[in-house]
Amino acid sequence: MSDCQPINAYIFDLGKVIVDWDPRYLLHQISQDEDRLKFLVNEVLDLEWFREVDSGYPLSKAIEDRSRMYPEYATEMQVYVDRWPETIRGLFDCTLDIVRELHSAGFPLYVLSNWAGETWARVASDFDFLKYFDDVIISGHVGMAKPDTAIFELARDRFGVTPTTTLFIDDGPKNVEAARAVGFQAVVFETASGLRRDLASLNIAENP
Repeated sequence: MSDCQPINAYIFDLGKVIVDWDPRYLLHQISQDEDRLKFLVNEVLDLEWFREVDSGYPLSKAIEDRSRMYPEYATEMQVYVDRWPETIRGLFDCTLDIVRELHSAGFPLYVLSNWAGETWARVASDFDFLKYFDDVIISGHVGMAKPDTAIFELARDRFGVTPTTTLFIDDGPKNVEAARAVGFQAVVFETASGLRRDLASLNIAENP
């Protein structure tokens, strides 16, 4: 990657990159039966279906629809909506250290996250770290979600960045592939230490 153009801006995903979010944190409390939990996660609340919610479909309405399809899981799904903030355990401080370092160095920082507008409203005020970012795109607010290339085109235009000199960081390989298709430099996030290694191998602008 060192042969690429110098990076002078960064776009971060939130869930599992900065925010320690996982639906299993709550679902394990809702259902102790492992087989039932597996079906609830993989079939009833699968990510492909949830992308509709990330794209703006109201979560409460979506759960009503899903409850009609899986009435035996209606109680768990309603608890999931009511107690959704419990899907977050905190923040990844090691990633935030990188964010703060990039901010202190003067790099423009942005957020591009798949997040339902309804649940974002319940937690956004608690995210003090957003002060480090110049702008935030939440999928539920704009009616499209990753890996749709349209949301990366929106990010390019709204943030006013040049994709070839902007690094996108996301835990989802499909999202990273979609970002690259629009011309962004992009890396799959696994750990903060891994991200530091990626940054060390990239061509970083000295004077953003």
